[in-house]
Amino acid sequence: HADRLYRSHRLRKALLILGIVLVVFGLLGYFAGPPIIRAQLQSRLSAKLGRPVSIGAAHLNPYTLRLQLDHLHIGNADGHSPFVDVDQLVINASWTSLFRLAPVLDELSLQHPQLHLTRTEPQRFNFSDLIERFSGPADPHAKPARFALANISVHNGDIRFDDQVLKSSHRVDQIELGIPFLANLPSDTDLFVQPLLAMRVDGSSLRIDGQTKPFADSRESVMAFHLNRLDLPRYLAYEPEPLPIAV
Repeated sequence: HADRLYRSHRLRKALLILGIVLVVFGLLGYFAGPPIIRAQLQSRLSAKLGRPVSIGAAHLNPYTLRLQLDHLHIGNADGHSPFVDVDQLVINASWTSLFRLAPVLDELSLQHPQLHLTRTEPQRFNFSDLIERFSGPADPHAKPARFALANISVHNGDIRFDDQVLKSSHRVDQIELGIPFLANLPSDTDLFVQPLLAMRVDGSSLRIDGQTKPFADSRESVMAFHLNRLDLPRYLAYEPEPLPIAV
């Protein structure tokens, strides 16, 4: 039976067609996909955010669904000053997204994201327009979004905050973030990221790390907090609403 299948003209023709389709799919994905994705993201994000968006380069592996964006830039509403810059953004999607009809990401990684924040008036920031743009009334009958995001990581993040009201500036740098899993639908994605949040706040170190078992029935988690010379009252002054704690 195997020999007859091998000699079957119809089978060989089907395999040849399948091979040609896979090759054409790969060539289109490697060469035609990146410029189309880059152009569409730039135009759609610019219109959605009301800010200039540019991408230095896009790289796509159509077989593994791995998308890499280099030098992502989002400007401020004035169109000139920077707002968000990311050296490299990696989105590794899963083929199970097609069967679940919902986004399933095996990895989401940001290399050296840089965020430039400015307070222009009391409780008015350079991102206030984005909050107003996307904070419309929610549909009470809308179903929650279905998604599964795994292995979320941020490396060497940098936040610069210019307080024009108090004539001061702050910097949060060396940001490292690790989130193993965020989802509202089950997924069997392999996890390789450990829970982590580390940074320097105006030179003072802050580190929160631990171990978690997101798929165990107990959801057992152990977290450790490390603070070193962090002036908490100074930063709580920016909180728009009073907190139920005293510091």
